Amino acid sequence: MIFLKTAKTAVGICIALTFLTGCVKEDYPRTELFTWKAKVDVTAKAALVVNIENGAGAASTEGSSKVVDNDFVSKFLINPYASNFYMQLNFPAAQQVASYTLTSGGDAPGRDPKDWKFSGSLDGTTWVDLDTRTGETFASRNLTKTYSFKNIVPYKHYRISITAIGSGSLFQLSEWRVIEVPEEQQ
Repeated sequence: MIFLKTAKTAVGICIALTFLTGCVKEDYPRTELFTWKAKVDVTAKAALVVNIENGAGAASTEGSSKVVDNDFVSKFLINPYASNFYMQLNFPAAQQVASYTLTSGGDAPGRDPKDWKFSGSLDGTTWVDLDTRTGETFASRNLTKTYSFKNIVPYKHYRISITAIGSGSLFQLSEWRVIEVPEEQQ
C-alpha cells in the first residue's frame, strides 16, 4: 500500500515537472516565412520564335508550338534541317535560367539534336553562351534529359542553336523546357 502511494506521488511529480518544463517559453531565432526558393519551369511565360518553321506552320500537327506545349508525345519537326537552326524564348521580364530539358522525338533517332549552344541575351541582339554540348545522344524515344549550368544573370531572351543532328535532313524534338534556378541551388 505504501508502495502504491509512493508510486502515485512519483507519477504525479513527473507529470507536474513535464508540464512545467514544457510550458517554458523557448527563444528561437527569428526566421522569415517562405524564404525558400524552388526551381521553376518558366517556359510558359515566354513567346517562342524559330528561324526555320515546319512547312505546315507553327500551329500544325508538327509545328514549332509543339516543342513548348508541355506534351511529351507531340513533336516539332522540320525538313530540311539546316545547321543555322535555332529556337528562341522571349520573356516579358528577365529570368535566371540555369537549367533546361530536351525530350527526344518519338521515332527516328537520327533526327535528334547532337550538337548545340544554349545562350542568353538581355536585348535579343548580343548573345552570351551559357552551355555548349557536342556528341549528345538520346538512348530511347521520348527521353527527357536535363542540362544544368551556372548562371547568375537574369536574361530576357534564351536561344538554343542546334548546330548538328544525328543524321539525315530532318530535325525533331518533343519538348524544350527552361528552368529558373536560384543561385544558391546552382
